[in-house]
Amino acid sequence: MNLLRMTSATMRLAGHRGHSAGAPENTLAAFRKAHEIAGQGVTCETDLRITSDGELVLIHDETVDRTTNGHGLIRNMTYSEIAALDAGRWFGEEFAGERIPLLKEALQPARELGIIYQLELKTYDRDDVFFPKLRALIDELGCADLLQFSSFDFVQLRALKKAIPEVPTVGLSHSRLIDPVAIAREANLDAINLEIYHFPSGEARQLHDGGIAAFLHVPRPERLKSLKEYGVEIEADVVQWIREGQLDQLISDDVAQVARLRDEARG
Repeated sequence: MNLLRMTSATMRLAGHRGHSAGAPENTLAAFRKAHEIAGQGVTCETDLRITSDGELVLIHDETVDRTTNGHGLIRNMTYSEIAALDAGRWFGEEFAGERIPLLKEALQPARELGIIYQLELKTYDRDDVFFPKLRALIDELGCADLLQFSSFDFVQLRALKKAIPEVPTVGLSHSRLIDPVAIAREANLDAINLEIYHFPSGEARQLHDGGIAAFLHVPRPERLKSLKEYGVEIEADVVQWIREGQLDQLISDDVAQVARLRDEARG
């Protein structure tokens, strides 16, 4: 049974890097806001990297430059150096003092709050280090049911599923795939995150027919505004796809947006 397959009534809501439209991305504040908006069962997509001293941290970029007051490559910095940085003030003064969190730190309140973390692996050449650390953390916290793994590297995901079979895997793709089910099965994936502009091509139906979940990222409302002015109603399309049961998880920078689309689909 594929635990990521949903129905139009049970479709999951997700925040891209947490509720990154309203809080600094990949911080505990962004994860808390996602939960405040969507409640129990919200998925927080986040990005996983490793420090020079082997700590698993949640940050998107290779460097700390864009989202903190520091400079440097994550892989060349110790966790104590990273923990000293401010990861919130760049977004807004009210978030001053937010830090780059450890994965373990984010997971500790996850069960009580009902947060699921979709961890995107951002490093593709250190599986020999990543996989044992993930395995050990999952064994320590008993949190396999609170996790999904994602990557653009399907070879990496296949290897990760072999090492940690109890955690679902999500393939990320910007391409329209010739045979998405065959690819998903070859990589032992539970879901594929589809590109919105290819979505009408029918990949979600193909995936569902093959027992694979279909995830979708929808751009935040302000990015759709200019298209809407010309009569291109992408959100209306998403609502219809939800009603048709084509979506298992809907993700956006703005968790309030995906909650609104879900509610509109339910009438």
